Formats: sequence, C-alpha cells, structure tokens
Amino acid sequence: MKISQMLLWSSLCIPALASAQTISFQKQEMTKQKTTVLCDLIPEQCRNKPTWTLYKTAQQANQYYLMSNLKLYQLEQNKQSYKILNQWDFSQYTPQKVSTNWTTEYINTPSEQKFLYPALFKMSEKTYAIAFIQSFHESYSGGGMNEEVADFFELIPQQKPKLMFQNIPFSVYRMIRACFSEQDYQKSGDERCHDEENLVLNIGYLKPYTWQMQYHYSSVLSPASDQQAMDVRKNFILKKGKQEMIQIPKSWSAD
Repeated sequence: MKISQMLLWSSLCIPALASAQTISFQKQEMTKQKTTVLCDLIPEQCRNKPTWTLYKTAQQANQYYLMSNLKLYQLEQNKQSYKILNQWDFSQYTPQKVSTNWTTEYINTPSEQKFLYPALFKMSEKTYAIAFIQSFHESYSGGGMNEEVADFFELIPQQKPKLMFQNIPFSVYRMIRACFSEQDYQKSGDERCHDEENLVLNIGYLKPYTWQMQYHYSSVLSPASDQQAMDVRKNFILKKGKQEMIQIPKSWSAD
C-alpha cells in the first residue's frame, strides 16, 4: 500500500515537474482510435457525445490529462492503452464567493459557464493546483466583454480536490466601440474603431502555499477614442489561510 501511494505521488512530483512554476497543458488530437480506447476506459463519459479534451505536458512523459464535464483524469499511456492514475471531480462544486470587477450584470451570482483552466500551478514542493474558472459575459452595441474569476484547488493523489484560494480575478478582455461619426471612421479606418482592454494574470510561486499574483492591465485605443491609454501592473500576495483581498484599482475597470 505504501509503495502504491509513493508511485501515485511521484506521478505528480517528478523532479522536472516539481521545478516548474506553471505546467501548461498542450491539447492533443482526439483520433477515432483514442476515443474508442478512452470510451472503454471511462464509459460513463461516453454515454452521450463526448465533450472531452485530451492534454499532454512537456514535463511528464507518457502521461496525459483528460478534461470532461468538470472532471479531471490523470492518465498514463502504455502503447495504445491508458490507465487512470488519478481523478478529481469538480462537477458538483458551487463557488461560495463570487464578485466581479468589470461585469455588472452578474454581481455576486455564480456563473453557469464554468471550466477547468488547462494548466497546473505549483502549490508546494510536492503538489500543484488547478483553476476552476467562472466566465462572465456582457454584450453591448459595437462591443463586448469577457471576465473570468478563479477558485484554485490543490490536487492531491487519491483525495478530493482541496480549495485553497477563491474568488480570484483571472482575466478580462473588453472591446468598446470608439467610432460614432463619419469623421471618427475617417480618422480611424475600418479596422481601428474599437478600444481594447486586457487584464492578464501571472502567478509566481514564492514558497509553499504562497503565491505572488502579478496583474498586467493594458489598453489599446482607437485614434477616435476619448479615453486615456493605460499599461500598468500591480502585485498581490496570496497565503494559505491569510488570503489578501485583491482589490483591482477602480481606474482599470472604469467605463
């Protein structure tokens, strides 16, 4: 039993993996043969048309990750077959804290659009975390917005995922119409009549259960815009049990 548990831990904690702060998932082609093999392995995910995605990482040879209906499977490939090393189920999870900085229509209301972000984030010297994303959308004349908020779960072999950080701003993209008059269109050209805004998060591992959240907010403006371009950064520290409230500057999300 102890040997088996050590092997399971090593599947997430090989030296190359443990040294990487972020492990990006690389989407794999889902061939007919792979679909057949995976349907035999996980038949409950094949009762209807499969909505899964298969991933691989550069750090883990012969290992794959399968995402299906908010479930994450860690697989090991042996020739043309797979076996399940670990599995984590997020399908019944309902976020307890929800707040948005840009979106106003869904304040404090969990989103129906949820997914697992295809990457692992170093949580300790032995474990990684995954982001459970809620996506919020707004549409308006000549533009729209997508805002994402994340809850982070530590992945421990053969255990339920453990919630570590919640209600974390993850990303924003907003496009706003900037041309309204014929003069605006002449000034900007057909392809430059919108202001675009982006919020990007980079997670830096400092020590076990401590992250530096590095936010970069930028805007690219149309020549017809009456707004001021921005390119600013701000950092926050997240610690287990002592989560600093991440307060996005109001000037970033102001209309």
